[in-house]
Amino acid sequence: MFAGIGILWFAFYPIYSKWRYKKHFQKHVEENYKNRINKPVEIDFDENSVNAKDFTSESKINRTELKELIEAQNHFFIKLTTDLSLIIPKHSIANQAELEKRVTELGAEYVDELNWKWK
Repeated sequence: MFAGIGILWFAFYPIYSKWRYKKHFQKHVEENYKNRINKPVEIDFDENSVNAKDFTSESKINRTELKELIEAQNHFFIKLTTDLSLIIPKHSIANQAELEKRVTELGAEYVDELNWKWK
């Protein structure tokens, strides 16, 4: 009986775990960032910084703080040295190659994660 339960556990727990973690993180984001989701943000690039402006604040990020530009299937992530990231949906960008060029010119390393999948 224990062997049967063990086999079922090893067969189905990864599926349950994936589903549970995904639900947990979706709920966390919806609860804690509900006032920031689907709000327009303006991002401008100049020679030495990235300027972000949303409905509540303005931010200036120096080029020395840019660490990586990570490209996933549907989003770009501009990762900072503090390990925070700016998340940019690809559908909101008119010229994706220009974004990639501008961010890498500021000193960020390009990382291709187009094949990344939630496990």
